Amino acid sequence: MTIARPSAPPPVRPPADAAPPGTAAHRLLRWSVAALVVVLALDAGRSLIAHLGWAEPASLWQPDASRYADIAWPPSAHVPATASRGARVYLENCAICHGPEGRGNGAAAPSLAPRPRDLAGTAFKYKSTPEGAPPSPDDLRRVVEHGLAASAMPGFGSVLAPGDLDAVVDHVVALGGSRSTSREAEPIVVPERPPVTPAVVSRGAALYAAQGCGGCHGDDLRGGTVMQDAAGHDVTSRDLTAPWTFRGGAAPHDVFLRLATGLAPSPMPAYAQLSDSDRWALVAFMESKARIAPGESGAVLAGPGQSADPLVRGRYLVRAGMCGLCHTEVSAKGIYRDEHYLAGGIRIGAHPQGVFVSRNLTPDRETGLGAWSEAEIARAIRDGRTEARLLNVWSMPWIFLHGLSDPDALAIARYLKTLPPVHNAVPAPLHYGTLETALSKLFSGDVWLGRPPVITYASGNYAGRGGPDLARLQQALVVLQLVVVAAWLAWLALNIPAPLWLPMGRRSWRGVAGCTALLTIYATPMLGMLPADMVSREALREVPRPDTATLTPERAALVDRGRYLFVNASCVFCHGPDGRGGLKLSGLPGTLYTANISSDRDAGIGAWSDAEIARAIRTGVSRSGRPLYWQAMPWDHFSNLDEEDVMALTAYLRRLPPVSQPVPDYRPPGPDDCPVYTVWTEPNATPGCR
Repeated sequence: MTIARPSAPPPVRPPADAAPPGTAAHRLLRWSVAALVVVLALDAGRSLIAHLGWAEPASLWQPDASRYADIAWPPSAHVPATASRGARVYLENCAICHGPEGRGNGAAAPSLAPRPRDLAGTAFKYKSTPEGAPPSPDDLRRVVEHGLAASAMPGFGSVLAPGDLDAVVDHVVALGGSRSTSREAEPIVVPERPPVTPAVVSRGAALYAAQGCGGCHGDDLRGGTVMQDAAGHDVTSRDLTAPWTFRGGAAPHDVFLRLATGLAPSPMPAYAQLSDSDRWALVAFMESKARIAPGESGAVLAGPGQSADPLVRGRYLVRAGMCGLCHTEVSAKGIYRDEHYLAGGIRIGAHPQGVFVSRNLTPDRETGLGAWSEAEIARAIRDGRTEARLLNVWSMPWIFLHGLSDPDALAIARYLKTLPPVHNAVPAPLHYGTLETALSKLFSGDVWLGRPPVITYASGNYAGRGGPDLARLQQALVVLQLVVVAAWLAWLALNIPAPLWLPMGRRSWRGVAGCTALLTIYATPMLGMLPADMVSREALREVPRPDTATLTPERAALVDRGRYLFVNASCVFCHGPDGRGGLKLSGLPGTLYTANISSDRDAGIGAWSDAEIARAIRTGVSRSGRPLYWQAMPWDHFSNLDEEDVMALTAYLRRLPPVSQPVPDYRPPGPDDCPVYTVWTEPNATPGCR
């Protein structure tokens, strides 16, 4: 019996128009690779625009030398070999502010308050000779040796040898030309002071009113009126209740002399027409109104930074802060263009975050803040938020300004609205491609904030240029990338059988998650995902808060004010939260390192006197006498600080815990220094641009 075998089923033949096995998968791979190549090419185009865009400024301002004179750095390296002893000392120490010929046109002059004296002219404020007469050599020596309190004029008595002091005074006398050969006027003889009685004080009060002193200094003697001197520069009337700010000295003898000689070229006239007894009565009246010095028992902090007038407070905070450091155009040699004050235009490179141009803060309605409300300006300063975007912390360090009080932030906004408007169209930031940005952040060790290894600050004005809008071109490339991705997904849905690509999608959640992570890393912190409070608190958590329990309330208030300034004047940005410093800067002035300003006696400033600390902050003269480059240590801006706040900063720095980390020495300019001013964000002890 034969058992029949079952016949095999006939083979299934694919339709004549069906693709061979595996062809669909190949098409999926081919189209996916093509889409990826196009997306990456567009991404590379975005990076290329960021790397090459704004390679040169739209304009490069150069002041006339009679207005502001360039200076090579360091000053000591460029003194002619034939210079006299006095000329050498002058060029090394004085020309930075007063200019090489003493015309008051030094490279650091634009930001100084008051402006440096024209040493070749005839008008000198602090002297013992009558109004209109030149100062005596002793007057000049007194100023050079002891400086002028609460100003950018330092005292060189602890820096220069007596012979150098005499030589530089002789050189200043010679700068006066015809003034130096004129007959020396006899000094004013200050008569003996009569007893101070209530009747004398009352007569002084009547004279103060009758002579119109309140027109400048106010009925409360608090001053603060902004006027112009003979050269058209702003000057602010003195607060007569704060004798610790009197630049010519606060002793009764000194105040009597100021009334007798005047303060030319400022609007303060001489009161030579008054009798000696009347001038002494005015001195007595001013003494009766003097406030208690900051930190002393019963003192109340009441400088311009606490003024109830928002314009006074705002002007002070802006002028004494670091706004001008980034938002004012500079020449190739670092001179600020003062008629473009806060009009922006400096290029800031912060790879991988982007390339930025500092914003126009003037009230121009088209290109500045003219259409912004004060609340919007304050929010941008403190929170980094605007209607259009989140400001990048590496171009606008709002995380350090978040601690500004509401009155201070709004006062700054109020003052900015009063600046002369400047039309300066600042372009939007440029950003690198997604892949370059995300990978750079991943390998930087600082994924979320994406700390740039260096930040560059280029001279010139990068605003107001013509040509294509590079930021919009980048946005167009982003749109094209999205179009390619959308087209790829649509092609998948229409051309590839679902069983082929849907399972792959289900198995590719790790890839999808990875791509999402890359996009998140790229966008952070631009998306503003974290509250400003949280970001700022984390950035500043290591800033010491000294224990002031054992201090008097007045000293504690001074230290607290100092910490407020340490953070919100952005000291922490360069010197670190604990003051250890050590960040490298390379460029035109050579290779510099931010100082260790902790209380360590060897590596920091623990062995410095209060006067030496104040001199470095406001006048740019270190303890050793070495001049500090004004765009590394912005003492030209800090010259606007009120003496009360300098005392507060000093009190706080005294209480920074010691950090025994030494800072490398300054190295003069070399061929390996950066062509563009560059700041490292992490310690780097190697000199030059590497």
